[in-house]
Amino acid sequence: MAIPDEKVEEVRTAADLVEVAEDYVQLKQSGSRYMGLCPFHSEDTPSFSVDPEQNLYYCFGCGAGGDVFKFVQEIEGVGFLESVRALADRYRIPLPDGTENAEAANEREEILYALRFAARFFYRQLTQADRGRRALDYLRQRGFSPQTIKRFGLGFAPNEWDALLTAAQEEHLDPETLEKAGLVIERNDGSGHYDRYRGRIIFPIFSHIGKVLAFAGRILDPDDERDQPKYINSPETKVYHKKEVLYGLHQAKQSIRKADEALLVEGYTDVISLSQAGVENVVASSGTALTEQQVATLDRYATRALMLYDADEAGERAAMRGLERVLGEGMGAYAVELPDGYDPDDYVHEHGGDVFAEYVAEHRRDLPAFAYQRARRHGELETPEDRVATQREIIDAVARIPDPNLRREYVARTSEVTRVPDSDLFRMLEDAREEMERRKQRRQRREQKRQERKRPPTPKQGGSSPPSAPPPGPEASPRPEAPPASSNDTAAPDAPSASEPPTEPLPEERVLLRLMLENGSRMVAHVLGHMALGEFTDGPPRALARTLATMYQEGDVQPEPVLDGTHGEALQQLATYVLMDEHEASAHWSEENDIAVPALNTRPYKAANSAMKYLKLDRVDEALDRVRENMYRATQRGEDDAVPRLQKQVMSLQELRKRIEQGAFLDKNAGGS
Repeated sequence: MAIPDEKVEEVRTAADLVEVAEDYVQLKQSGSRYMGLCPFHSEDTPSFSVDPEQNLYYCFGCGAGGDVFKFVQEIEGVGFLESVRALADRYRIPLPDGTENAEAANEREEILYALRFAARFFYRQLTQADRGRRALDYLRQRGFSPQTIKRFGLGFAPNEWDALLTAAQEEHLDPETLEKAGLVIERNDGSGHYDRYRGRIIFPIFSHIGKVLAFAGRILDPDDERDQPKYINSPETKVYHKKEVLYGLHQAKQSIRKADEALLVEGYTDVISLSQAGVENVVASSGTALTEQQVATLDRYATRALMLYDADEAGERAAMRGLERVLGEGMGAYAVELPDGYDPDDYVHEHGGDVFAEYVAEHRRDLPAFAYQRARRHGELETPEDRVATQREIIDAVARIPDPNLRREYVARTSEVTRVPDSDLFRMLEDAREEMERRKQRRQRREQKRQERKRPPTPKQGGSSPPSAPPPGPEASPRPEAPPASSNDTAAPDAPSASEPPTEPLPEERVLLRLMLENGSRMVAHVLGHMALGEFTDGPPRALARTLATMYQEGDVQPEPVLDGTHGEALQQLATYVLMDEHEASAHWSEENDIAVPALNTRPYKAANSAMKYLKLDRVDEALDRVRENMYRATQRGEDDAVPRLQKQVMSLQELRKRIEQGAFLDKNAGGS
């Protein structure tokens, strides 16, 4: 079930966008608004504006904009429902249910509550209780400050069988919920439960939005390591899937976004020590090799990942797998080897954060250099067979890179490192790509057969088969913008229609420009909160929209400076034209009866919503035409490998069109007046 509309509105009303944005952006008040450096693109001059009255944001540099839900979605890379849940949790607003049924949702919330209780219990035992003094002394000896201990929520589990269990039961938390959370274990004889973590330093594992999902417990007494594992980790639960979680991401995400790169290390203490030393863009995989899900999460925050690995065979293998995984997700990938005998924790304690950062910058290696150096170190370049095997290992990794231009650059780099002609390497690459495609097709066939075995028999008569999945609604993408401009394979959505002169506004644009000129700041915030400037036709239409955005930033949207020629003759003519135009509705408006000229005065926000909808559809249609044209040309030229990629683009654009038609780019109750 979806979150009820009234609950969404309750969260929207309670959430303070200025407060939320300040977790990521340093804002300063400027008149009635707040300004800061945009978190969505690099800039030196503040162009990110937050309007506290409207609870809307807009960047005059990159065009990003929307409400508090859109901000959380974009900054955290989550869907609409997750943004609502995150804000509801922040402002202590209970949600009866989400996409799950009520029973499952309640169970999940109970588990999260138990984990939050446990984290507070462990922290108090470490910082306030006598039985945690030894553990606190140990952490201080490791150089961890009170601020760092608090920031990462470090704790201590007393060396007792039921310390946490007893404390939880006093707060009316039942053992069954604690077991589901991975905090207690049922006794073999069924007589009760006992604590999973005993006599261990506790490292809470947070989600990217700060919810406690799991724990890792490190043995305190080194003598105990002879008969106990050094670390005990939480099992998989309803809320914790270790392949999806990166340790330290909650604390590091702002620094990762700012640096546009993430450091990947192996241990929890490595993350904490580096962060305390000022190297804050650092995370670790949660007790597992780097996974596709973890890389996909990192991709939301940065374009590059650097792997710091131990200088042994196991560390090298892990680094090589990590490089392949990161490149396969379209990110830049580098490996850094620390001096022999050092891990990141040791190195930063001895040399400090600045020296560590300098070392990383100077010793990063891309995949071809790393793989070739590794092969030379292990004597794997002595024979022709060994050299070819190393070349194939590199090219097999390069073949995973989704961007063909980047693949080409990596082939050139591999040629430089191996001194093998790039023509030979390109033939290897072609073979590797063909093999990847064959494996993909085999997987698809196996999956198809598996689904067919599971699928119930199709009725022979009557009705049609339901679609395999419902089209995404606001939960998936509440305000999708026009499709992004890319290479020659797709049309830029802001490209003018072939039937219109480059500077001639479309009917939808005339409506939007007129509404913004007539209705001032609130309408500008509404339109540009849902539309990117690039969606307006290049030339005077886009320039006028940009001018209105600048006026909004400066605090007062007035048509007079445009009409009197202050902003140039072209904008003066356009503004006069749209304000005096009768605005005949386009054919599809007339057919749908979705907008009428009187509504421009009586229901301006409804008119704006309709105009935005059809302008977005126009841009998608332009992009579809361009992709289809490129597909035809690729077929004519015999470029068969390009056709599947272009087909995927068509499908993606068609799906986007569906969402726009459904009004998914608008909030649930946007534009009701």
